[in-house]
Formats: sequence, C-alpha cells, structure tokens
Amino acid sequence: MPQMSAPVITLFVLVAVGLFAHSEAQQACCTSYTQRPMPIHLIRGYSIQTIKGRCNLNAIIFHLLKFRNVCVDPTKSWVMENIRKLREKAEELNKNKSKNNNNHK
Repeated sequence: MPQMSAPVITLFVLVAVGLFAHSEAQQACCTSYTQRPMPIHLIRGYSIQTIKGRCNLNAIIFHLLKFRNVCVDPTKSWVMENIRKLREKAEELNKNKSKNNNNHK
C-alpha cells in the first residue's frame, strides 16, 4: 500500500475538521462579533463564514468547549494567531500519527 505524504494527510485532516465544523455552523449566520479575545485552550476548532453564502457577514466561528460557538472578526490579529495555533496543533497531531504508523510497520 503506498504511503501518503504528511502534507496530504494534514490537508485531509483540515478538510475533515472543516467539513464537520461547517455542518455544525450551518444552522445560523453570525450577525455580530464577540469583541473579547478567546483563549486558545477553550477553542476546539473553527469554521469560516463568508458573505458569498447566505450570510451577510464575514466571520470566523470558533467552536468552544461545551459545544458553544463564538463569532469573531477575521481581521483581528488575535483571531488569526489562534487559527495559526490550531493549524500547528493539527500538524503536530499528523506528525505524531505518521511517526506512530511508521513505528508499527
């Protein structure tokens, strides 16, 4: 069986998380932003809302613990910093998974 490269697996994980988050977030549109920065340890994922769909506000929707969703402004630096940290976390999980799979062969 051919090996999948780490970037392909990372992309797959991000798409899967995005699809899961997207289905959760389709229930309602964000109409305003939460102004208070969210600590990264409370965030379990995120989805993206654009004005190209049925919503009229571009937003990042952070999915918090206890299944709460918070709409935040994608132009804020703290929002993009949290997204960067979430991506790093996903990449680290992917590296660890790849490493574990290679050790079991």
